[in-house]
This record gives sequence, C-alpha cells and structure tokens, in this order.
Amino acid sequence: MKKIITILLFVLLAGCAKEPPFDPVEKFNEAEDKMQRFKYEDARKAYQEIQEKAPDRSYDADIMLRIADTYYGEEKYAEAQVEYQAFLNFHPVHRDAPYAQYQIGMCSYKELTTIDRDPAVTRTALKEFQTLLTKYPGSPYEEEGKKYLASCREKLAEYELYVGRFYYKKGSYLAAVGRLEKLLRDYPGLAAEKDALYYLGLTRQELGDREKAITAFEALAAKYPDRAKEAQGMIEKLRTK
Repeated sequence: MKKIITILLFVLLAGCAKEPPFDPVEKFNEAEDKMQRFKYEDARKAYQEIQEKAPDRSYDADIMLRIADTYYGEEKYAEAQVEYQAFLNFHPVHRDAPYAQYQIGMCSYKELTTIDRDPAVTRTALKEFQTLLTKYPGSPYEEEGKKYLASCREKLAEYELYVGRFYYKKGSYLAAVGRLEKLLRDYPGLAAEKDALYYLGLTRQELGDREKAITAFEALAAKYPDRAKEAQGMIEKLRTK
C-alpha cells in the first residue's frame, strides 16, 4: 500500500511539473554559439525553433538572415539564395539589405564552373551584382561587388571566345564571326579581346574578306604591342596575295 501511494505521488508531482517558459533570447544566443562553431544545421534548427515558438519573431530580420547564412555555410547555395531573397522581400531597407543582395550574387558565383558550360549562372551572378551596385551605392560591399562583377564579365567574354574558336575550327565561319564580334562589342578591353581580334582576322580571311581581315589584324597590332609582330606578319601575307 505504501509503495502504491509513493508511485501515485510521483505521478501526480510529475504531472504538475511544468516545462520552463521558452526564452527566445536564450535560444538565439545558443544558435549564435553554434554558428561560431560552424555547426550550421544545429544553429538553423535553433533559429527555426524561435520562429515556431515565438511567432512574433517569425520574420525577425536577424533570424531570417542567420538561417540564410547557415545554408550558405553548408554550401547549399540554392537554398541560401531563396532565404536571402525572402529576407529582402520582408526587409528591403534594412541595414543588412546590401549584405543580403551581395550574398545572393555570391550564391550564383559559387556555382560557376568551366567556360565550356552554359553561362546562364554567370549571367545571373552578373545581374545580381549589378543590382547591388544600383540599389545600394556606397555600401560596404560595393568594392567586392565590383570585383565579382568584373570577374563575371571576364568569364562571359572567355565563353564567347571559346564558342567563336570552336566555330572557327569547325569551319562554321559566319557563326564564328557572330560570336567574336559580339565579344568585341559587349566586352571591349577585356583579356579575351586580344585573341578575339586574332581569330576574327583568321575567320575573315577564310571567308575571303581580305580588307576586314586586315582591319582586325591592324586593331590587334595597335592595341596589343606584344602581338604586333604576329599581326603585321598576317597583314603582309594578306596584302601580297
């Protein structure tokens, strides 16, 4: 009998015991600690618990941004991009909005591969960095944004050169001219311009456009002294034909 009473008292006391109230500040500090130790998934769960148990903080700017950062830290760039964009949708003028926009650009930039692949991701990254510079001029991320934007332009120029060269070697000379002239028009002064002028000259030569071939080689000689001797040699051959 005594044993039964003891068990009943234990059950009663257990039933009366209440779970301590949820403290979002404590949970946030716990999540921050996990972030600092690169435990991104655990940190994300803690941030999401705040959103679930403290509904008034569901769209808290710091929490939304940290959740995006956890995905970025795990190199889950597609998920991170969605979360950064959600942050901007809810907090377009927040002090961290330039950071979120910069990170959106970086999510695409981190997905870039070799120049022989579809450049759609490169164009997306370029657009996002342009948005950063347009919408948030003078932000702390402006210089980095300019650097990555320039890198995207270089990669797109290299892609056009790659395709132009491919068409030239294949004997599709009109297609090669289209690509090479697009490069020269859209990406003047970039590293790929030098080879674009050279291959444009070769392609024009194959098409029988002697004067246009000479023009391309003359431009190569004038703009790039290190290729002047080579270009002049091509010009002399064309003029003696």
